[in-house]
Amino acid sequence: MLRGIAVLAVVCCHFSKPAASGQIAASLFNWLETYGKYGIYIFFVISGFVIPYSLHSSGYEARDYWRFLYKRVLRLHPPYLVALAFSLLLAGLSYRSRGLLNPESFPSIVKSMFYLHVPADNPVFWTLRIEAEFYIFIGLFFLVIRKFPRTGLLLGTISGLAFSQIQAIAQVVELFQYLVFFLMGTVTYCLYIQKKAIVPEYLLLLALVVFSFCYYEPAASISSSLTVAVILFIKPPVPAIFEFPGEISYSLYLIHFPLGVKLINLLQRHLSPSQNWLAFLLAFAVSILAAWLFWKWFEKPAARWSAGIRYGKTQTTFENYNLNS
Repeated sequence: MLRGIAVLAVVCCHFSKPAASGQIAASLFNWLETYGKYGIYIFFVISGFVIPYSLHSSGYEARDYWRFLYKRVLRLHPPYLVALAFSLLLAGLSYRSRGLLNPESFPSIVKSMFYLHVPADNPVFWTLRIEAEFYIFIGLFFLVIRKFPRTGLLLGTISGLAFSQIQAIAQVVELFQYLVFFLMGTVTYCLYIQKKAIVPEYLLLLALVVFSFCYYEPAASISSSLTVAVILFIKPPVPAIFEFPGEISYSLYLIHFPLGVKLINLLQRHLSPSQNWLAFLLAFAVSILAAWLFWKWFEKPAARWSAGIRYGKTQTTFENYNLNS
Protein backbone atom coordinates (compact mmCIF):
# COMPACT_ATOMS: atom_id res chain seq x y z
CA MET A 1 0.00 0.00 0.00
CA LEU A 2 2.82 2.39 0.85
CA ARG A 3 4.52 1.68 -2.47
CA GLY A 4 1.22 2.45 -4.18
CA ILE A 5 0.90 5.76 -2.36
CA ALA A 6 4.48 6.64 -3.26
CA VAL A 7 4.15 5.91 -6.97
CA LEU A 8 0.76 7.63 -7.29
CA ALA A 9 2.23 10.72 -5.63
CA VAL A 10 5.11 10.78 -8.14
CA VAL A 11 2.75 10.28 -11.09
CA CYS A 12 0.50 13.10 -9.87
CA CYS A 13 3.54 15.36 -9.57
CA HIS A 14 4.57 14.77 -13.18
CA PHE A 15 1.09 15.04 -14.67
CA SER A 16 -0.13 18.04 -12.65
CA LYS A 17 1.86 20.88 -14.19
CA PRO A 18 -0.29 21.21 -17.34
CA ALA A 19 -3.50 20.82 -15.32
CA ALA A 20 -2.38 23.53 -12.90
CA SER A 21 -2.50 26.05 -15.75
CA GLY A 22 -6.24 25.45 -16.22
CA GLN A 23 -9.18 27.02 -14.43
CA ILE A 24 -10.50 23.91 -12.64
CA ALA A 25 -8.86 22.78 -9.38
CA ALA A 26 -5.69 24.69 -10.25
CA SER A 27 -4.65 25.01 -6.60
CA LEU A 28 -5.03 21.25 -6.09
CA PHE A 29 -2.85 20.47 -9.11
CA ASN A 30 -0.28 23.02 -7.94
CA TRP A 31 -0.16 21.26 -4.57
CA LEU A 32 0.24 17.84 -6.22
CA GLU A 33 3.04 19.11 -8.43
CA THR A 34 4.85 20.64 -5.45
CA TYR A 35 4.55 17.76 -3.00
CA GLY A 36 4.05 14.65 -5.13
CA LYS A 37 7.79 14.35 -5.72
CA TYR A 38 8.30 13.45 -2.08
CA GLY A 39 6.88 10.02 -2.80
CA ILE A 40 10.47 9.20 -3.76
CA TYR A 41 11.47 9.36 -0.09
CA ILE A 42 8.73 6.90 0.78
CA PHE A 43 10.33 4.49 -1.69
CA PHE A 44 13.74 4.98 -0.10
CA VAL A 45 12.43 4.21 3.39
CA ILE A 46 10.53 1.16 2.12
CA SER A 47 13.68 -0.20 0.44
CA GLY A 48 15.63 0.38 3.64
CA PHE A 49 13.06 -1.72 5.51
CA VAL A 50 12.03 -4.37 2.96
CA ILE A 51 15.44 -5.53 1.77
CA PRO A 52 16.95 -6.37 5.20
CA TYR A 53 13.61 -7.87 6.28
CA SER A 54 13.67 -10.11 3.20
CA LEU A 55 17.27 -11.10 3.91
CA HIS A 56 16.35 -11.83 7.51
CA SER A 57 13.38 -13.96 6.47
CA SER A 58 15.16 -15.92 3.77
CA GLY A 59 18.20 -17.23 5.64
CA TYR A 60 20.74 -14.95 3.98
CA GLU A 61 24.42 -15.64 4.78
CA ALA A 62 27.71 -14.06 3.75
CA ARG A 63 28.19 -16.70 1.05
CA ASP A 64 24.95 -15.51 -0.56
CA TYR A 65 26.08 -11.92 -1.25
CA TRP A 66 26.65 -12.34 -4.97
CA ARG A 67 23.54 -14.44 -5.27
CA PHE A 68 21.57 -11.65 -3.60
CA LEU A 69 22.87 -9.12 -6.13
CA TYR A 70 22.07 -11.52 -8.96
CA LYS A 71 18.52 -11.87 -7.64
CA ARG A 72 18.14 -8.10 -7.57
CA VAL A 73 19.43 -7.83 -11.14
CA LEU A 74 16.99 -10.49 -12.35
CA ARG A 75 14.13 -8.86 -10.48
CA LEU A 76 14.65 -5.28 -11.60
CA HIS A 77 16.94 -4.99 -14.60
CA PRO A 78 15.00 -6.76 -17.38
CA PRO A 79 11.89 -4.56 -16.86
CA TYR A 80 14.16 -1.53 -16.71
CA LEU A 81 15.79 -2.37 -20.05
CA VAL A 82 12.36 -2.78 -21.66
CA ALA A 83 11.24 0.54 -20.18
CA LEU A 84 14.45 2.18 -21.38
CA ALA A 85 13.87 0.90 -24.93
CA PHE A 86 10.24 2.06 -24.77
CA SER A 87 11.28 5.53 -23.56
CA LEU A 88 13.96 5.92 -26.22
CA LEU A 89 11.64 4.73 -28.99
CA LEU A 90 8.85 7.07 -27.95
CA ALA A 91 11.25 9.99 -27.60
CA GLY A 92 12.90 9.24 -30.94
CA LEU A 93 9.57 9.26 -32.76
CA SER A 94 8.62 12.50 -31.05
CA TYR A 95 11.88 14.27 -31.97
CA ARG A 96 11.64 13.03 -35.54
CA SER A 97 8.05 14.19 -35.99
CA ARG A 98 9.01 17.66 -34.75
CA GLY A 99 12.21 17.85 -36.76
CA LEU A 100 14.36 18.15 -33.64
CA LEU A 101 17.75 16.67 -32.86
CA ASN A 102 17.60 13.65 -30.53
CA PRO A 103 19.81 14.38 -27.50
CA GLU A 104 20.63 10.69 -27.01
CA SER A 105 23.58 8.98 -28.70
CA PHE A 106 24.92 5.45 -28.77
CA PRO A 107 27.34 6.11 -25.87
CA SER A 108 24.60 7.70 -23.76
CA ILE A 109 22.28 4.77 -24.44
CA VAL A 110 24.95 2.27 -23.40
CA LYS A 111 25.55 4.27 -20.22
CA SER A 112 21.81 4.31 -19.56
CA MET A 113 21.76 0.52 -19.66
CA PHE A 114 23.97 0.51 -16.56
CA TYR A 115 22.39 3.47 -14.70
CA LEU A 116 25.28 5.77 -15.62
CA HIS A 117 23.15 8.17 -17.63
CA VAL A 118 19.58 9.40 -17.26
CA PRO A 119 17.73 9.91 -20.57
CA ALA A 120 16.24 13.38 -20.87
CA ASP A 121 12.84 11.94 -21.74
CA ASN A 122 12.54 9.71 -18.67
CA PRO A 123 14.14 11.61 -15.78
CA VAL A 124 12.65 9.30 -13.12
CA PHE A 125 15.43 6.81 -13.88
CA TRP A 126 17.76 8.83 -11.64
CA THR A 127 16.64 6.92 -8.55
CA LEU A 128 17.49 3.50 -9.99
CA ARG A 129 21.22 4.04 -9.67
CA ILE A 130 20.76 5.01 -6.04
CA GLU A 131 18.69 1.89 -5.38
CA ALA A 132 21.34 -0.27 -7.08
CA GLU A 133 24.05 1.27 -4.89
CA PHE A 134 21.90 0.57 -1.84
CA TYR A 135 21.68 -3.14 -2.73
CA ILE A 136 25.47 -3.33 -2.93
CA PHE A 137 25.66 -1.62 0.47
CA ILE A 138 22.88 -3.44 2.35
CA GLY A 139 24.01 -6.91 1.33
CA LEU A 140 27.15 -6.27 3.39
CA PHE A 141 25.73 -3.98 6.07
CA PHE A 142 23.05 -6.52 6.92
CA LEU A 143 25.73 -9.06 7.83
CA VAL A 144 27.32 -6.52 10.16
CA ILE A 145 24.11 -5.56 11.98
CA ARG A 146 23.08 -9.19 12.35
CA LYS A 147 26.38 -10.15 13.98
CA PHE A 148 26.76 -6.92 15.98
CA PRO A 149 23.17 -5.63 16.17
CA ARG A 150 23.59 -2.41 18.12
CA THR A 151 27.28 -1.65 17.74
CA GLY A 152 27.23 -2.34 14.01
CA LEU A 153 24.03 -0.37 13.49
CA LEU A 154 25.30 2.62 15.47
CA LEU A 155 28.78 2.75 13.92
CA GLY A 156 27.44 2.08 10.43
CA THR A 157 24.86 4.84 10.78
CA ILE A 158 27.37 7.37 12.10
CA SER A 159 29.87 6.50 9.35
CA GLY A 160 27.22 6.65 6.64
CA LEU A 161 25.94 10.05 7.76
CA ALA A 162 29.49 11.37 7.99
CA PHE A 163 30.23 10.25 4.42
CA SER A 164 26.98 11.83 3.26
CA GLN A 165 28.37 15.21 4.28
CA ILE A 166 31.60 14.81 2.30
CA GLN A 167 30.75 16.24 -1.08
CA ALA A 168 33.55 14.48 -2.97
CA ILE A 169 32.27 11.08 -1.82
CA ALA A 170 28.57 11.84 -2.19
CA GLN A 171 29.07 12.97 -5.79
CA VAL A 172 30.68 9.66 -6.74
CA VAL A 173 28.41 7.36 -4.71
CA GLU A 174 25.07 9.11 -4.95
CA LEU A 175 23.51 6.78 -2.38
CA PHE A 176 25.18 8.83 0.35
CA GLN A 177 23.11 11.87 -0.62
CA TYR A 178 19.95 9.98 0.47
CA LEU A 179 21.37 7.37 2.82
CA VAL A 180 19.63 8.83 5.87
CA PHE A 181 16.23 7.80 4.45
CA PHE A 182 17.35 4.25 3.69
CA LEU A 183 18.82 4.02 7.19
CA MET A 184 15.52 5.13 8.67
CA GLY A 185 13.99 2.09 7.00
CA THR A 186 16.78 -0.20 8.19
CA VAL A 187 16.49 0.93 11.80
CA THR A 188 12.73 0.43 11.46
CA TYR A 189 13.45 -3.15 10.39
CA CYS A 190 15.57 -3.65 13.51
CA LEU A 191 12.70 -2.35 15.65
CA TYR A 192 10.15 -4.43 13.76
CA ILE A 193 11.82 -7.78 14.44
CA GLN A 194 12.64 -7.13 18.10
CA LYS A 195 10.29 -7.86 20.95
CA LYS A 196 11.96 -6.02 23.83
CA ALA A 197 14.76 -3.64 24.88
CA ILE A 198 14.35 -1.39 21.86
CA VAL A 199 14.96 2.03 23.44
CA PRO A 200 18.44 2.46 21.84
CA GLU A 201 16.97 1.75 18.39
CA TYR A 202 14.20 4.29 18.94
CA LEU A 203 16.78 6.87 19.98
CA LEU A 204 18.82 6.14 16.87
CA LEU A 205 15.71 6.45 14.72
CA LEU A 206 14.90 9.77 16.37
CA ALA A 207 18.45 10.97 15.64
CA LEU A 208 18.01 10.05 11.97
CA VAL A 209 14.74 11.97 11.82
CA VAL A 210 16.36 15.02 13.39
CA PHE A 211 19.29 14.73 10.97
CA SER A 212 16.89 14.62 8.01
CA PHE A 213 15.11 17.76 9.22
CA CYS A 214 18.44 19.55 9.60
CA TYR A 215 19.84 18.74 6.16
CA TYR A 216 16.83 18.10 3.90
CA GLU A 217 13.54 19.72 2.99
CA PRO A 218 10.88 19.41 5.70
CA ALA A 219 8.47 17.65 3.32
CA ALA A 220 11.06 14.92 2.65
CA SER A 221 11.56 14.38 6.37
CA ILE A 222 7.84 14.39 7.11
CA SER A 223 6.98 11.91 4.35
CA SER A 224 9.75 9.53 5.41
CA SER A 225 8.86 9.83 9.11
CA LEU A 226 5.21 9.08 8.39
CA THR A 227 6.27 6.03 6.40
CA VAL A 228 8.22 4.75 9.39
CA ALA A 229 5.23 5.37 11.67
CA VAL A 230 2.88 3.46 9.38
CA ILE A 231 5.24 0.47 9.20
CA LEU A 232 5.72 0.32 12.96
CA PHE A 233 2.30 1.17 14.32
CA ILE A 234 -0.41 0.65 11.68
CA LYS A 235 -0.92 -2.97 10.73
CA PRO A 236 -4.53 -3.47 9.63
CA PRO A 237 -5.46 -5.81 6.77
CA VAL A 238 -5.08 -4.01 3.45
CA PRO A 239 -7.97 -4.42 0.98
CA ALA A 240 -6.85 -5.78 -2.38
CA ILE A 241 -7.89 -2.60 -4.17
CA PHE A 242 -5.26 -0.67 -2.21
CA GLU A 243 -2.60 -3.29 -2.88
CA PHE A 244 -2.99 -3.08 -6.66
CA PRO A 245 -1.10 0.24 -7.16
CA GLY A 246 1.70 -1.14 -5.00
CA GLU A 247 1.79 -4.35 -7.00
CA ILE A 248 2.37 -2.46 -10.26
CA SER A 249 4.34 0.39 -8.66
CA TYR A 250 7.68 -0.45 -10.27
CA SER A 251 6.13 -0.81 -13.74
CA LEU A 252 4.14 2.39 -13.31
CA TYR A 253 7.20 4.24 -12.11
CA LEU A 254 9.25 3.08 -15.10
CA ILE A 255 6.90 4.02 -17.93
CA HIS A 256 4.50 6.70 -16.70
CA PHE A 257 6.65 9.72 -17.57
CA PRO A 258 7.29 9.21 -21.30
CA LEU A 259 3.83 7.79 -21.89
CA GLY A 260 1.77 10.16 -19.77
CA VAL A 261 3.62 13.38 -20.53
CA LYS A 262 3.64 12.70 -24.28
CA LEU A 263 -0.10 11.94 -24.14
CA ILE A 264 -0.82 15.14 -22.22
CA ASN A 265 1.16 17.18 -24.73
CA LEU A 266 -0.82 15.59 -27.55
CA LEU A 267 -4.18 16.12 -25.87
CA GLN A 268 -3.46 19.77 -25.10
CA ARG A 269 -3.44 20.51 -28.81
CA HIS A 270 -7.13 19.61 -28.93
CA LEU A 271 -8.33 20.82 -25.52
CA SER A 272 -8.96 24.28 -24.14
CA PRO A 273 -7.06 25.34 -20.99
CA SER A 274 -10.23 24.81 -18.96
CA GLN A 275 -10.10 21.11 -19.95
CA ASN A 276 -6.53 20.44 -18.84
CA TRP A 277 -7.85 18.41 -15.93
CA LEU A 278 -9.28 15.97 -18.48
CA ALA A 279 -5.83 15.46 -20.00
CA PHE A 280 -4.55 14.69 -16.49
CA LEU A 281 -7.23 12.04 -15.91
CA LEU A 282 -6.80 10.42 -19.32
CA ALA A 283 -3.02 10.26 -18.96
CA PHE A 284 -3.43 8.82 -15.47
CA ALA A 285 -5.85 6.11 -16.66
CA VAL A 286 -3.76 5.17 -19.70
CA SER A 287 -0.60 4.97 -17.57
CA ILE A 288 -2.29 2.67 -15.04
CA LEU A 289 -3.50 0.35 -17.80
CA ALA A 290 -0.14 0.34 -19.54
CA ALA A 291 1.65 -0.32 -16.24
CA TRP A 292 -0.61 -3.29 -15.52
CA LEU A 293 0.19 -4.77 -18.93
CA PHE A 294 3.89 -4.03 -18.43
CA TRP A 295 3.76 -5.71 -15.01
CA LYS A 296 2.02 -8.76 -16.46
CA TRP A 297 4.29 -9.18 -19.49
CA PHE A 298 7.68 -8.06 -18.18
CA GLU A 299 7.88 -7.42 -14.45
CA LYS A 300 6.03 -10.49 -13.19
CA PRO A 301 8.18 -12.96 -15.17
CA ALA A 302 11.32 -11.21 -13.89
CA ALA A 303 10.00 -11.55 -10.33
CA ARG A 304 9.49 -15.28 -10.87
CA TRP A 305 13.03 -15.67 -12.17
CA SER A 306 14.38 -13.88 -9.12
CA ALA A 307 12.25 -15.85 -6.68
CA GLY A 308 13.54 -19.10 -8.16
CA ILE A 309 17.01 -18.39 -6.80
CA ARG A 310 17.37 -19.40 -3.16
CA TYR A 311 19.91 -18.74 -0.47
CA GLY A 312 21.92 -21.67 0.87
CA LYS A 313 19.72 -24.61 1.81
CA THR A 314 16.64 -22.58 2.67
CA GLN A 315 13.46 -23.11 0.67
CA THR A 316 12.16 -19.61 1.39
CA THR A 317 11.79 -17.11 -1.42
CA PHE A 318 11.00 -13.40 -1.47
CA GLU A 319 7.58 -14.19 -2.91
CA ASN A 320 6.63 -16.19 0.17
CA TYR A 321 6.74 -12.99 2.16
CA ASN A 322 5.17 -10.76 -0.49
CA LEU A 323 8.02 -8.32 0.01
CA ASN A 324 9.32 -7.82 -3.52
CA SER A 325 10.34 -4.21 -4.04
